[in-house]
Amino acid sequence: MKKILSIALCLSVVGAMNAQKASVDQAAKLSGKIDKLPEARELIKQATENAETSQDVRTYYVGGKLEFDAFDEAYKKRALNPDDPAVNTVEMGNQLINGYNYFLKALPLDSLPNEKGQIKPKHSKEMISKINGHHSDYYNYGGELFNKKHYYPEAYNAFMIYGSLPSQTWADKSVKAVPDSMIALAYHYAGIGAFSGNAVPEAIVAFEKARKAGITDPQNYVYEIASWQNLALRDSTLENKAKAEIKNIALQGYNTFGISNPLFINNLVNSMLQDKNYEEALATISKQIAATPDKAFLYGLRGYVNDRKGDDTASLADYRKAAEFEDADIETLKNASKKIYTAGTAIWNNIEGNQPEKRQEVKKDYFEAAKAIAERAQAINSSDPDISYILDNINYALETYF
Repeated sequence: MKKILSIALCLSVVGAMNAQKASVDQAAKLSGKIDKLPEARELIKQATENAETSQDVRTYYVGGKLEFDAFDEAYKKRALNPDDPAVNTVEMGNQLINGYNYFLKALPLDSLPNEKGQIKPKHSKEMISKINGHHSDYYNYGGELFNKKHYYPEAYNAFMIYGSLPSQTWADKSVKAVPDSMIALAYHYAGIGAFSGNAVPEAIVAFEKARKAGITDPQNYVYEIASWQNLALRDSTLENKAKAEIKNIALQGYNTFGISNPLFINNLVNSMLQDKNYEEALATISKQIAATPDKAFLYGLRGYVNDRKGDDTASLADYRKAAEFEDADIETLKNASKKIYTAGTAIWNNIEGNQPEKRQEVKKDYFEAAKAIAERAQAINSSDPDISYILDNINYALETYF
């Protein structure tokens, strides 16, 4: 009886395995038929979920071939008639990604030793050729996916595949010959896709790859810093790592682009301040001021550092210097007016007795000076509530004290 049951169980397992293999065979017959792709996908999905066929190279080979053949057919139709209803550019992008993912699973399975211990790949050459032949399509259809607002994971995955292919050992000569600038750009766009899709960790990976590939767009550094700042806000356990990464990225950005984008030196200095490395921060800014003494924001930045350090005299001098420049930006002007007004208030509160000359000096050199600077800031943006608050305080002091 036990023997009969054993045979029956074996037969049932074989039957299930044969059924799944039949499903793969049935799916293979639908290859290239765009309208039959959903049905074929379901058949392959069943095979991947079955214990007997989930490790069969043919399951993934057929799955990938279905996707690539569907793309190729749609590509032909699009070339003849871009308005062909059978053509869906988003679906074409997904077909490329699905085909790649299936083939990537199939390749190692195709190199497993057979029952005789021999390694005889059956489909690898075809799969590798197919992937290499579609390399540029991953970039082009990554753009299609992005433009249709399929930022993540679709556009992200397409651009990441394009960027990673040249480093594959099996990439052909034409793929390996793709310039680093194109690889960097693909990773950058992948990062933008992930960032736009709120997939911050994935965005960081892509932006880092773009930076290491030699991206020449400073916005990549800006986005990478923003991504780490965002991630630290989401997960407080990553604050220290984020701080270190931001400092490193800011330093590279500063070394590469200088002060063409002030964000880099600002973030670099802020990282130093977080560690209370005031002298290092001051040395960095002073060195830059020596090279470019006509930049108002640098004096404002040094004023900020001196303020954090507790050196009010140096801070006040820097802010006054920053405000002397006609092209001073609004943030520099706001900070300068705040500092001068605050310093004036402290002096006023420490004046003993009448001392009209001393009080008039404070009025002219601090309150009126701060007001003039704040009004310049207001001329840049009249709706800034921070500026209105500063001016309200200054006007109150002028009207009340004098």
